[in-house]
Amino acid sequence: MSPGKWSEEQKIEVLRSSVGNAMINLKIVANSQLAQQLGLIDEKEREILLRAAEVALSIMKRGKEKGIFK
Repeated sequence: MSPGKWSEEQKIEVLRSSVGNAMINLKIVANSQLAQQLGLIDEKEREILLRAAEVALSIMKRGKEKGIFK
């Protein structure tokens, strides 16, 4: 493997990690009382963030079912 080139395994791990991190971060923001108190997100936006976290979870499950993610 030449410098700067990522293996397919590395690319898949970055994808898996990114999806997992997105799911976690979306849940953190959506469930943040501070974000709500500061008026950073409203209830509709909170619901959208939680739905997006569900989508990320579905991606993770599908990746595991297909044997793509470990």
